[in-house]
Amino acid sequence: MLPVGYTWLIERYRLKVRPLVHQSFIGPKMLRREHSDGTVEEHYSRQYQPGESALEHLVFALKYDGVDLDIFHKVFQHITPSEIAEFVAQTPSGRFARQIGCWYEKLTSQKVPLTVRVMGNYEPLLDSEAYVTARNPARNPRWRILDNTIGSRRFLPLIRKTPAIRKAEETDWRMMISQALGTPSRDSLYRALSYLYFKETKSSFAIEREEAGAARTDKFVAALHRAGFEENPLTESVLTLLQNIIVDERYRESGFRISQNYVGQTTINLREIIHSLGVPPSSLPSLMEGLAEFFRASEDFPPVLRAATISFAFVFVHPFEDGNGRIHRYLIHDVLARSQIGGNGLLLPVSAEILQHMHLYDLCLEKFSKPLVAAADYSLDEAGVLSVQNPGEIEGFYRYPDLTPQCEFLAQMLERTIQVAIPEELRFLQKLDQARRAVTEIVDMPDRKRDQLLKRLHNNRGTLARSRRETEFPELTDTEISDIERAYREIFAD
Repeated sequence: MLPVGYTWLIERYRLKVRPLVHQSFIGPKMLRREHSDGTVEEHYSRQYQPGESALEHLVFALKYDGVDLDIFHKVFQHITPSEIAEFVAQTPSGRFARQIGCWYEKLTSQKVPLTVRVMGNYEPLLDSEAYVTARNPARNPRWRILDNTIGSRRFLPLIRKTPAIRKAEETDWRMMISQALGTPSRDSLYRALSYLYFKETKSSFAIEREEAGAARTDKFVAALHRAGFEENPLTESVLTLLQNIIVDERYRESGFRISQNYVGQTTINLREIIHSLGVPPSSLPSLMEGLAEFFRASEDFPPVLRAATISFAFVFVHPFEDGNGRIHRYLIHDVLARSQIGGNGLLLPVSAEILQHMHLYDLCLEKFSKPLVAAADYSLDEAGVLSVQNPGEIEGFYRYPDLTPQCEFLAQMLERTIQVAIPEELRFLQKLDQARRAVTEIVDMPDRKRDQLLKRLHNNRGTLARSRRETEFPELTDTEISDIERAYREIFAD
């Protein structure tokens, strides 16, 4: 079999890139293999064989392999603007030649010295049936292209329209939330919202295997209440302020990091296993500027996909030494709050759902980090300082990511949060109200004492431990306690 398209380009230029979604080969017969991870290997007969130039293989890739901007950017480094001009001159009205010319100028900022007048109908830069695109594309008269991308050469993510992504686009999230909420009383809804903010905070810290003290919890809850109010949450000043709120005061930072960071694990023999790398510091400022630009340009993006794109891109870049994971999950709420998919004040406790599915979360992160670490040439000294020797080769992983898996994951977690977690919380509060009334009918005790008793019953499966009975509720008779326990268990039977 002969490699063709992206497989040929990767071999030709020895490119270090993420695994291909679609691999193409020239073989004796037509063949298509679809794998369980969504990737495809396809064989084409010899009549599909392009020429021997990189640009001809790029055309093949655009036709059959899809768009991989990291490969585009790396290949363009081996092609001059004049070579692009000569290629376009052969077919000045050709769609793929014009798309390649447009991509070249967009990704390299070099102007192609055209020698012919480009003709033909306006064509989209991305296939809107295959990718999530801008609703109002910009006309590029130079190439007669409708630029329907969102982003710039600093940061330009792609999201493929898989069945799960199409479902996320088509879902009426507001209706789903409305149906999940039902018609709770104003008081029940207020208490549910208060608890959801607290639950989200505790879960976000728990994902990092941290226990938040009361002060840090209160600060993070306050930050969640302000989600969506900053003009742009991706600026260095806003993110630094947020980082200072959520981390231990000893690890507060004054801005984005200026050294290389990584996420690792120390083994029993003190060897460090690298799980992920933050973007090399030389690329960090421009990449964060690109992410802030994407935020401004993506207002008409589907809100769930926008939240996933921004939040996961942030955590992959890892602009701080500490707090990146919690800020990543905060950004989910910030973006969703702006879209008001749940109305004013409703927070979806997605971190609590992630905490229940950590294996899926880890797989989601590894989809990005494993190929990245494999492509990086790095060294680690005895002090734990990591140095990346090939920052230019891995830069495209961050600038031109395929965030399809991450968007699919967040949509799945949000759907479970809305359809399972929130209704369960409302049902619990309704039963808690019943239990309060039942306790009051048995013993008319102070509210704080009653709620303390219910908390003890909840934590011990409906039974009050003897030690608690003697030290905290000595005034209650055995009959009263027995009646309260029975009432509690009946209410929370299911």
